[in-house]
Amino acid sequence: MPVVLRICMLGSSFGQSMSRHKKLKSVNLEAQSNCLDTKSTGIDVEDNGHGEDCKSTGIHFFPPLYAKRYRLAVETLTKYDIKSVIDFGCAECHFVKHLSSVPCLEAIALVDINKELLVSKQKTIAPELRHFIFKRKNPLHVSLLAGSAEETDSRVSHFEGVTMIELIEHLYPDVLQKVTHNVFGNIKPRLCLVTTPNSEFNVLFKNADPNKFRHWDHKFEWNQTEFKSWCEEICRRYNYIVEYTGVGLLPDKETHHLGYCSQAAVFCLNHQRVFSQSLSNEHFSLCYELIAEADYPFEKETCSLNERIDLEVKYCVQYLASSLRKENSGNDEGPVALQISRILNFPNIKSFCDEDAVRESLHRCEYQISDDQLIVYVPEEENDENDVNTEEDQCVAHQVCQDYEMHLESWD
Repeated sequence: MPVVLRICMLGSSFGQSMSRHKKLKSVNLEAQSNCLDTKSTGIDVEDNGHGEDCKSTGIHFFPPLYAKRYRLAVETLTKYDIKSVIDFGCAECHFVKHLSSVPCLEAIALVDINKELLVSKQKTIAPELRHFIFKRKNPLHVSLLAGSAEETDSRVSHFEGVTMIELIEHLYPDVLQKVTHNVFGNIKPRLCLVTTPNSEFNVLFKNADPNKFRHWDHKFEWNQTEFKSWCEEICRRYNYIVEYTGVGLLPDKETHHLGYCSQAAVFCLNHQRVFSQSLSNEHFSLCYELIAEADYPFEKETCSLNERIDLEVKYCVQYLASSLRKENSGNDEGPVALQISRILNFPNIKSFCDEDAVRESLHRCEYQISDDQLIVYVPEEENDENDVNTEEDQCVAHQVCQDYEMHLESWD
């Protein structure tokens, strides 16, 4: 009986970024009066998640801007095969719902200075029903930590990646300087993704004063030149290279010179970093407070790579032989001759095997192979006992190919 799962997309309440490295007890009323009137624009600039159409500006982001930023982060971490990541300024922890889908990740550290908020949101990091049904191919450990981005905890000092999504604009200059040094000078991640509002885009909101900030807690909003200047100084001082991108680019080419609504920088370490866990522990202490942690379910491998190859090759051989016997129904006697190259047409084989590996597997499975190593002979009795040419079996075979395509994305 089919089971229908409704997996709600993550939402985001007003002020999600408000807890990013700041104290919420004191509200700066003067700053609040100087922020953009985003209600009149209907633009999702501060993760409100509504994305209403705006008749006065005609601007509408769908999916919402916060979702676009999360997608950018997921794609970047996947592209660079990051195994561990720290998300500074995690706020309400919504990002973990996206991070848990990154196949290469094995450890996630969510860090925020607002302990009270983290305690209230600690259940957010727990695996959902979908994670138990569609299990990951490798383990994933998530930790929720209360602490400052100005400091490095020894438990995360060796992490490969760092994300700071809409964080830096909430920091005073002296704090930003310390955070920058801690991330790029102490942690030295292989990759760091930073996003921040692009002030040049604000003129499209059609507010009376385009110089107003988008949020009352923003300490600054940089234009594209200012942001690039900050990034280039990081590259010069800490030996990184940077690539610029962003989210929220309007389709109207006349506005492209204004850039993205949310500008982004992808920093990559300019050389391979060598580190050890023991060395990290000597330099850093346990300065973060662990609020909660969770381990996600995954499928444990019970056989070696060669054993998996043998299973797949044998299945594909049987499937092809059965198909050929059906096509040549008038001549069922004797073994079926298959071109070995045809086995590589199966996506699950082609993804992690070359033709030589297929031949080695055929030898292990004791198939007879021609002298020129191009043909494999499939015995008649094997086809009869393992007929997979029914309509139902063809559907199963198609699904097996699809499943292994997904599985083999995680193989090195």
